[in-house]
Amino acid sequence: MTIETARPAIDLTRYHFVRELGDVRLYGTWLYDAELDDDEPCLVLVPAHRTYGVVPCCVALSAAFRYDDPAHLAAVSLEFARALGFDGNVMTAAHKIGSIIHDHLLDLIKMPENPTEAIVGATANVDFGDGRKRTVEIMDHVPVDQA
Repeated sequence: MTIETARPAIDLTRYHFVRELGDVRLYGTWLYDAELDDDEPCLVLVPAHRTYGVVPCCVALSAAFRYDDPAHLAAVSLEFARALGFDGNVMTAAHKIGSIIHDHLLDLIKMPENPTEAIVGATANVDFGDGRKRTVEIMDHVPVDQA
């Protein structure tokens, strides 16, 4: 994959839902894995009032079961609070972030697959050698523009 065809891992212009929760903005969006060339639903937390220098924090569907463990949720929430820049009272921010993640796990589980549309990438004429011929279309699936 070249830089011209690379997709970002997280595209916040495409989302299933977005919620303003005080000083945290929560997105229900999709995480792109370039190695697998596949998307999976995820929750992304960013500061609601800062737009640059932001480190998005992500909870992928494949890891959602881990957030049912209070010790894991607490540890990750503390790291997320620091990454999101909540330097004042980190413990209060971590508690809020942990609550947001826990309260939205069901929303994550219920999210649909990343919406795509099928386009014809190529057409091929197939000759089976026994007189049969067939024209086939090779389909590609591209993300549907949302923003």
